Amino acid sequence: MCLRDKSDSMNTAEKEEKNNSKLKGKVVVITGASSGIGKAVALSLAKHQPKLVIFARREKKLMQIARTLKEQGIKLLPIVGDIRNRDDREKLIDSTLKVFGSIDVLINNAGLGKANLFLEQPEEEIDELIETNFLSLVKLTQKTVQIMKEQQSGHIVNLSTSLVMLPAYPFAVYNSTKSAIMTFGDSIRKEMKDYGISVSTVFPGPYNTNFHEVAHCGIDKFKVYDVTKLANKIVKLLLKPKDNLIQPWFFSVYSCLSKRSNRFRKKVSIEIGDSILRAKKLAENELKIEKEQIKREKVQIIAQ
Repeated sequence: MCLRDKSDSMNTAEKEEKNNSKLKGKVVVITGASSGIGKAVALSLAKHQPKLVIFARREKKLMQIARTLKEQGIKLLPIVGDIRNRDDREKLIDSTLKVFGSIDVLINNAGLGKANLFLEQPEEEIDELIETNFLSLVKLTQKTVQIMKEQQSGHIVNLSTSLVMLPAYPFAVYNSTKSAIMTFGDSIRKEMKDYGISVSTVFPGPYNTNFHEVAHCGIDKFKVYDVTKLANKIVKLLLKPKDNLIQPWFFSVYSCLSKRSNRFRKKVSIEIGDSILRAKKLAENELKIEKEQIKREKVQIIAQ
């Protein structure tokens, strides 16, 4: 009897998955695709061979991921732009239709997190959070569902956060924008269903992305989870749509407990908030020390 090599079996299974995937040839648009969850989802989607449109502000990082995807034979359209800019949003829609002719899936991943006490938060930062996380998402979604309505099919996936279940105080504005995303998805779901459009909301916990760096509370201060596993779950969500996806799965327990017990919700929210604030202050102190060290080194070089 001849035994087939396991690697051969795996390669055959992967080929079958590519050829039979419901996502093969589908036009998938991902915002904020140059890093973090957006990048991970794009890479996880590759084996399903969709037509990918990746959108982000940072051109260098976007083109790096574009090269990786092209090496895997993906039909790809990278677009550099700021989700807050109306012209860039229109460019995203118009370019996608011009190149691929449709939009089957929109993953609203672009977002921004800033840890700050509300009393100390600059107004510009508040504007940036609201415009990036919510207003732009709503406006881009409205443009996209007009196209999906004509097609009588489509899938909108919005990225919220698990912090909406346990809102931590140093993320007051950020949490509010992400709660608005949850409510927005729940509110349009019935209307969209009438046109064959699914609406899903994803609630990620802490993952190993650059979110904590941008939020100014270093990633090394928290337990984080593998973003690739989250990306794979989001791909499964595209294959079999459902209303909500909470990840890691055991965060669903926190969600249930927070709904049943206001005492639990307050206690854990405050504990999370305290830990975030401590991490932010520690990260700021480390950055201050680093800057002072660099300054001293420059002075020494000049003195020599």
